[in-house]
Amino acid sequence: MGDPSGAPTPWGLASLEGTDMQQGTAPHAEDKDRRSPALAVAAYMRVSTAEQKRRYGVPAQAEATRAFVKQRATWRLEGTWEDLGESGSTTSRPGLNELLAEIVEGRVDVVVVSSLDRLGRTEATIWHCLWQIEDAGAAVECCDLDLGEPGLHKWLTIDRLARSVEADYSRIVTRTQSGRQLKAVDGGWPGGPAPYGYRISGKGAFGSTLEVDPTEAAVVRLLADLVIEGGSTLMDLAEELNRRGIPTRSGKPWTRANLHRRLEGAAFLGEAVFRRPDQQWGGHCTRLDDSGRPLYGESVVIPLPPILAADRIHAFQRALAELARPRRTPLGEYPLTGRVHGPCGRPYVGCFRSNDGVRTYRCSGWQQNVSCGCPYLRADYVEEQVARYVNVLLASMPLPDRPMMPLSSEVQTRLNLHVERVRSLERLVAQCAEELDGLRRQTLPSSVVAAAVRQLRADQGALVRVLAHARDWLEELDAQAGRDGRLSAVLGATAPDSQDLSPSEQRHLIESLGVRVDIADREFRYREGTKCLTMQWHERTATPVPPDPTDTQWARIDEFLRSRYRPHHFRSPLDLRAALTGMLHRLRTGVLWRDLPERFGDPRKVRFRQRTWLADGVWAEIMKLLGEGGEGTPVLIHGAAPALSIRSAYGVDRAGIS
Repeated sequence: MGDPSGAPTPWGLASLEGTDMQQGTAPHAEDKDRRSPALAVAAYMRVSTAEQKRRYGVPAQAEATRAFVKQRATWRLEGTWEDLGESGSTTSRPGLNELLAEIVEGRVDVVVVSSLDRLGRTEATIWHCLWQIEDAGAAVECCDLDLGEPGLHKWLTIDRLARSVEADYSRIVTRTQSGRQLKAVDGGWPGGPAPYGYRISGKGAFGSTLEVDPTEAAVVRLLADLVIEGGSTLMDLAEELNRRGIPTRSGKPWTRANLHRRLEGAAFLGEAVFRRPDQQWGGHCTRLDDSGRPLYGESVVIPLPPILAADRIHAFQRALAELARPRRTPLGEYPLTGRVHGPCGRPYVGCFRSNDGVRTYRCSGWQQNVSCGCPYLRADYVEEQVARYVNVLLASMPLPDRPMMPLSSEVQTRLNLHVERVRSLERLVAQCAEELDGLRRQTLPSSVVAAAVRQLRADQGALVRVLAHARDWLEELDAQAGRDGRLSAVLGATAPDSQDLSPSEQRHLIESLGVRVDIADREFRYREGTKCLTMQWHERTATPVPPDPTDTQWARIDEFLRSRYRPHHFRSPLDLRAALTGMLHRLRTGVLWRDLPERFGDPRKVRFRQRTWLADGVWAEIMKLLGEGGEGTPVLIHGAAPALSIRSAYGVDRAGIS
């Protein structure tokens, strides 16, 4: 910093130029020009909307970067990397990630962007993308403005530009939201999909409004009738709609979850609310301030042409309150999603079975118009089997051949570089504070001191802002280094144990190995729902399932039964000995009642007879009589799993796991 009046001052920050002023270890483009006859240049372009992708966005950026590179004789344009339709608020994008990999390989020296907002639309995103490129080993240049030499001037220039980019982005958002607010206040539809039961009239025009969609309105009236009549659960309602061949708006079958969202929609409330603060759905929700109010304007009630009469709406809402709300249990992470395949060939996805509180994987064809019938898999079982397979596979591979080993060193290098950057910024901020203290002790004219103080405070404020972004990025890098450190520890162990990793880390490892799981037992069926009372009795009493009765044993059991029951108990066409054998077979194998072989009798009658014997205490006596020899097998636990076939891209198969 110099004296604003032009007079030399002893407290300027010019003396701070040097290693503390460097943003990173990457050399500046002009420095490379002096060392190398040619620099490899990459053009990076980003547009966030399909409109820009189709029309002016990409061609305009491409023309600007080509002209910029053409002016420099020692620059050679190696290629362009694009992110089309990618938000400027994210730091991980496909095109940018590919470009970073090219830089790490030494194939790119300089990255050129048409303007700084192509790196990001917020200050934090711009800094994070810039630091990723620099720490990978390349410099960044802008076509519309010279960023300057590495040092304080470059810090301040990028800070000023980044603030301008975010301010411009905020103005665009504010104008857009203000326009939507005015449109909603005027009774128009402010944008987005129409509520179920309605369609947009005049779509794309300023005066677009909602009108009743006759097809969906008929479904709204049907649902209102079914709910008001009572006696149905949300699942029953969804199944009724599917049975009648009524699809959702997207053409998919109805489920308990998507039906519940529709039942809380505008048609059943009698009104549409723009910026409804009490309804947040995923990432598309009303942004709230610290007080819980909508960030860009107050909520607006938009009047709608009615589908239901007011009294029907009130009756519907009272009846809906009596229906059970779907349980919103967090699914957590399922590392094998997409890696398991059932008999139908479709991939499995993670699924929490709220009825029995079990994490499972289910086939993605489960909700098709015609269900494939593939069985559920208990998540803990299949994940344990895959972990064992992965451990054996890794142990059989030499250390250099194990996947993902280099990741930790790369992240650690970036982390070390950024740590030095943070320390440099901290020193600069501290030196700014010392400069300010020195200014207050000067005897120069007050106007000169005041001007210098203003400038120094502005520079200090910029450095503090950059330091805050740098610390945030350091936390992310530190967390990534921790994850990669754990991964490297597992991969580098003589006897690796992949279960020491988090679910997301396990998924990363499984994908890198190309693991695939297939169900080897096509006849297996998951034991759904609550365990039967007989199975619970065996588990509670630790009573094993005895062998089938011999002739002598059956004679004793028949005599015992006739002493406990009247003659009508034996007039059924059901063969009681075959039925008892079927009961024992089911307890040993875990077969579903509906799949009980015909030789044991009608499954419904066998099931009813078993319940009767258990309730009367007869079952316990039968087990005692059959177990006199001490033989028996444990009851098949609830949620048993089929045999699995596991293989990977490394050619090692493991089949018949059970």
